[in-house]
Amino acid sequence: MSESQYDLDPMVLGPKSDKQYEFVTSDAHVTVFGGAAGAGKSYLGVMDFLKYVHLPKFRGLITRRTTPQLKGSGGILDNAMDLYQKIDPKVRWKDKDGYFQFTSGARIYLRHFETLSAKDNFQGAEVNEFLVDEGQQYEEAMVVYLMSRMRNPKCPEVMPHMKITCNPDYNSFLREWIEWYLDPETGIPIPERSGVKRYFIAVDGKMIFGESVEALREKYGQKFNPLSFRFISANVYDNPILMKNNPEYVSWLEGLGRVERDRLLHGSWFAREESSGYFKREWVEEVPLVPLKTIQSVRAWDISGTLPSDTNPNPDWTVGVKMSKDKNSLYYVEDVVRDRQRHGGVFDMILSTARRDGDETMILIPCDPGAAGKAYAAQLIRELAEHGFTARMKTTNKSKVTRFAPFAALAEAGGIRVVRGEWNELYYNELERFDGSRNVKDDQVDATADAFTHLAQNIHIPDFLPPDMRQQNQFAIYR
Repeated sequence: MSESQYDLDPMVLGPKSDKQYEFVTSDAHVTVFGGAAGAGKSYLGVMDFLKYVHLPKFRGLITRRTTPQLKGSGGILDNAMDLYQKIDPKVRWKDKDGYFQFTSGARIYLRHFETLSAKDNFQGAEVNEFLVDEGQQYEEAMVVYLMSRMRNPKCPEVMPHMKITCNPDYNSFLREWIEWYLDPETGIPIPERSGVKRYFIAVDGKMIFGESVEALREKYGQKFNPLSFRFISANVYDNPILMKNNPEYVSWLEGLGRVERDRLLHGSWFAREESSGYFKREWVEEVPLVPLKTIQSVRAWDISGTLPSDTNPNPDWTVGVKMSKDKNSLYYVEDVVRDRQRHGGVFDMILSTARRDGDETMILIPCDPGAAGKAYAAQLIRELAEHGFTARMKTTNKSKVTRFAPFAALAEAGGIRVVRGEWNELYYNELERFDGSRNVKDDQVDATADAFTHLAQNIHIPDFLPPDMRQQNQFAIYR
């Protein structure tokens, strides 16, 4: 629909933008909506039930983690009562049993779900529609359990389904559920993928997503019955009522710190407080160029040979970090290149980069454990040597955190410089997100650590000319 077709009168109930319309008309079994502040998520979630309250046997359920979030001043209960009375003036709130009773006989329950141990409170429930408000606050097991309650044979007119509203949270299980919809670098939703229907199954307690029912059954077996899934990204700009009535809200979001601004305004699921990692971009000094007289330079590589696929949409990158050191023991991160190539294309990438760096730059090739890893590294080193470049094998038996810690410590002490370039933002983002966990990209982290270790541990012997002892001693006359 065109934005001009929406009635922006707040007294007229209904969606006010395309994203809001997509949410209330979604036909998926599970629909996740939001990803930024000010999109009108909770209001729309409460309003969504009004499509069905004319059905006598309809049962809906709204859940938040705590009772104050449901029943506190300005909470779900207040907003729902105000909204539902506009449609059904005789609707009643049954406080003892915790539900709205509509004149048709339809009911909408309000329940808190503070811990997984409280799941027994939902046992036996038969619900047509769940609203999990602020879904990022829940544990995955809690939401999956609620899915098992999506049933109501007494009201076949409404397909059992769940709506989840949320704000971005890096540590939430929802980040993994919606990973396909996010930019792999920034964590910001990709506009073209918003609302695309996908499908999922549960395998050994893990949610597996795919592009179609057939694709999931082909890989995991015909016994599975995949459910449909949508993620609809929305932000403050998709809420014209708020933009009209409270235009300064955008300015407030823009004035937040970088992490909160990226989360709440831009909808980044990767943004999080820097204190949770080992590195801060504020520690380094940016410079326009590298000094002419650096004493050593190295390009360290972290290699991957995987391309994106439906089952692995965000594989590791092949990354090369060039670093140099000057006579004052200042370290310069000069350049970062990264790409996704199969192993055949990896060598071409390394070779073309080496030609640009020049033969004075040492090349470090990582050596993975095992015979195959050593053979592949040796092959790359041999082929580079045949093209006139010096490369060495880099083996490691230390943890990623242990390897990265010296670089981070020197950065905090003011000993690291970074040359300005288009690659800076992605580089900083990865280093700040790195916390040693397995679900965080660390390709640039590993290459940085290897480059720094090589420069720090190698002693540079300066060039010098010995004196010519054949020359006559000019001070001999003073003997």
